Amino acid sequence: MEPLYHFIIPACLLALFLTLFLLFHRKKRAVLKKINAMSMTEKKWLLDSLALPVGYCYDPCQDIFTTSLDAPQKQFGYTSLYDRSAPYFNMVFDYETIYFNYNDRTWLVEMWKGQYGINSGCELGIYYADRIVPPDAYSSTLFRAVEEKDMPVIALCLNRYPDPESCHCTGLGHIRCRHWWLTVFKMGIFTKPQQLAVNTSIRFKDYPMMHRFLDSFQKTLPDISCRTRGLTVFFTFGQSSRKYSPFRKLVRRMALAACRIYCKWFLFLTRPCSQSGDRILYLYYYLPFAIRLVFKGKKRK
Repeated sequence: MEPLYHFIIPACLLALFLTLFLLFHRKKRAVLKKINAMSMTEKKWLLDSLALPVGYCYDPCQDIFTTSLDAPQKQFGYTSLYDRSAPYFNMVFDYETIYFNYNDRTWLVEMWKGQYGINSGCELGIYYADRIVPPDAYSSTLFRAVEEKDMPVIALCLNRYPDPESCHCTGLGHIRCRHWWLTVFKMGIFTKPQQLAVNTSIRFKDYPMMHRFLDSFQKTLPDISCRTRGLTVFFTFGQSSRKYSPFRKLVRRMALAACRIYCKWFLFLTRPCSQSGDRILYLYYYLPFAIRLVFKGKKRK
């Protein structure tokens, strides 16, 4: 005859499993009910309260995240080290830098597009040095974000293509604002950098500044055509001409593979929801410790 505990232990484990399953299922239903009962204004307020401390805000009309004017990243400025180290933090993007001299300063306009963890997105930042920087010192110079009086009006329209040769695209988001670092991030979508294109415009404050930028743009990126209307320059940031070493390519591929896995896990864990904002709120209520830890960690970083 089998000892009694051979039957009791499996039965207890099964009962515990069923109890936990029912509790989590009940909590999930309660969370979804709470999210569905919230107005769009309430959702935006809560999402902004989570995202603003780390420099972002939520656009409920497009279901995207973008940067705030007073983002804490502003105090760190820009140096090329950020771009070189990005793949080690699961950020894989194409980027182009335009340096030009104007008003006794060296200015920098940089564009990025690619995969940022579980986000597909693009960025455009405006920075300057406090002096004229020689070209051989560009990569070692720390540029600071432009002050409010020097911010141009930037417009970004992020498009996702099934493959680089395709003519059909999906619009992921667009935004226009007077800014020093404008971004568009679409959460829960995995995209290789070469599948993204950004229709871009920059309105400069005067013609001398615009022409200095155009001269440098055409020398740095001769394969990208641009046009002007008044003080505004229009162009599309698509295929990048930047070359990478074999080791760098390997690091980028590994980071992209990790991003793909993170995206799948994010979508799986939040599968009851379809909007990015709702997915974040679902995690916030269902796993409050985890989502608070993520945002607090980003704030400290």
